[in-house]
Order: sequence, then C-alpha cells, then structure tokens
Amino acid sequence: MRIFMLLLFVSCFFASCSSDDNSNLTNSNRQSLDFSEVMTFQVDTLELDMISSDAENAFFITYSADNGFNESVLKYEVATNSQTDLVHPDISESRQIEIINDYIYSISSNDIYKFDLNLNNLSNINSSYNSAVYLRASNYNNELLYFVGNKIGRFDITSESYNNVLSNSPYDYRDQNDGEIANDVIYMFGGRHCDSHEDFENNTCDSFNEIAIYNIMDDSWSQEFLPYQVHESFTAINENKILVVGNKNPDQTNSFISEYDVLTSDYTDLDTSLDLENITIRGITVLNNEVYVAYVELVDPLPDIVTVKVVKASL
Repeated sequence: MRIFMLLLFVSCFFASCSSDDNSNLTNSNRQSLDFSEVMTFQVDTLELDMISSDAENAFFITYSADNGFNESVLKYEVATNSQTDLVHPDISESRQIEIINDYIYSISSNDIYKFDLNLNNLSNINSSYNSAVYLRASNYNNELLYFVGNKIGRFDITSESYNNVLSNSPYDYRDQNDGEIANDVIYMFGGRHCDSHEDFENNTCDSFNEIAIYNIMDDSWSQEFLPYQVHESFTAINENKILVVGNKNPDQTNSFISEYDVLTSDYTDLDTSLDLENITIRGITVLNNEVYVAYVELVDPLPDIVTVKVVKASL
C-alpha cells in the first residue's frame, strides 16, 4: 500500500503562526476565487499530477488506485463532462506528466511512459532508474525537465534518453518543489528536505520559504523569499503569473493558494471559497482562463482509499 498517511492535528510550531516574516514579496488579498465542483475520483496515495490541453479542452490527471501495482491516467473533457481512462503498470510512489508535441510524457524514478492525448499508443520509452523520487517536472525546447535534489535534470524526447543535467543548484537539497518556466527563467517554489527515512515517517522534514530561480540563458541562480515555509508546492502558469498552491506543513496540511507575478516579483495570497484549514491540496492546472484544483478533505483517520475532488474557478 502506497498511501502516505496524514496527521491531522499539528502544533502551532508547524502551522503558519510560526512562519518566517522575512519575505521581500508582497502578501495581500484580492478578489476571491469561488470554486465549484467538477468531478471526483478515488486514490490510494496522495501523490498525483495534473496538466491540461487547450486544444483538447481537457485536463489530465495521473494517480494510483491499485495498491502500487498500476498507475491510472484520466482525461476529462470539460465541454462534454466525459472521462477516458488509461491504466499502465507502475511501482513508483509519484509520477509527473507533461505534454510535448501532442504527446503526454509520464516520468517517475523508474520508467518514462509516452502516450497520445487520447490516452492511446502507450509505450515505455525508458526504464532507467534515475533516483528522482518526489520530483516535479516541466518542459523546455522539446526536453522534459525534472526538479529534484540539487539539480534540474533533462530527458531528450528525440533520442528518448537522459541528457546531461541542465544545471546543479547551489541551494540545499529539496524535493516536491514545483516550478514553471517564463521568459527562459525557471521559478521553483518551496520544497522539503528529509535527512532520514525516520524524518519522512515522522513528518519532521525541513521545509523551505524560498523561490529558487534559474535563468537558462545566463546560467545563473538567484533566490526570492516567501512569507512562509512551503512543504510541497504545485504550480500552473497563466500569462505572466504563476499560480502556486500546496501545503505548508510536513504532514501535508495547512493549504494555501497564491499567485506570483514574474514581471514584478509580487507574491499574493488569494482569497478562496475553499476551506484551506481542512483540506490537503494535491494539484493544479489552468484551462481556458479557469483554474482547476484537486484536493482531499481531511478526515481522521484517513482511509486507505480517499476521494479526490476537482473544482474550478474563473480567473
């Protein structure tokens, strides 16, 4: 069973009341995002990923619902409210999916799968172990990029093989730090570092309150600072603004929804109709000027099979 259990009651030490105030970014409110429910599905692990295609008018989600033996991928077409599903073998804890040239690439630590936007023509294009556990992914110039540890890794979709590392980070090891690319610059938000498996099991991993910024053209790194620590982040881009969501606490609680302006470096917490204190956010994507968020309601105890809700709001 791959389910990563949540602890629902945490002390103020891990809550936002203990967050750092050394941000050089704006933290203010704006008009509320009013969400409405789109669909639900069931999972056996909280690790999933969301992407979307304007051409298909659909979003895609990869997740596990089969006790660690298979991975499921769903395609949800918003105009018709219709769903298509694909199941493929998999033993990894977490997967990331990206769309490149009308194909979906699904990457984890052990395999890379490729299939078309209709969830057909599945193939395993690389089975090399890359040690990238709890990675996040993006794409740039027909390369699949993945963020984990102290590096930005590369996978060449033409040769279907791993390429040299794009860059090694000068900052501490971290994973679960999602990011986006805007104007040849990669922005990665927060993340965590577990010193041991015991830290992982006890939810005592370190979290970061930084935006790690890598300029591809200049091959240079820099940092900006968030108003709080972010244990795990999920991102989507909408024009020149990156929507950043996730959870602040090591037990995947204390959710947030925010926006980062790449032109001004302003970081803004957004008002929302979601009850952020009683959910754990699991993914985000933007489709046709609407934001879609996947989350799980916190219950005690969390069952082996949990229901993920996907909701949307107009931007």
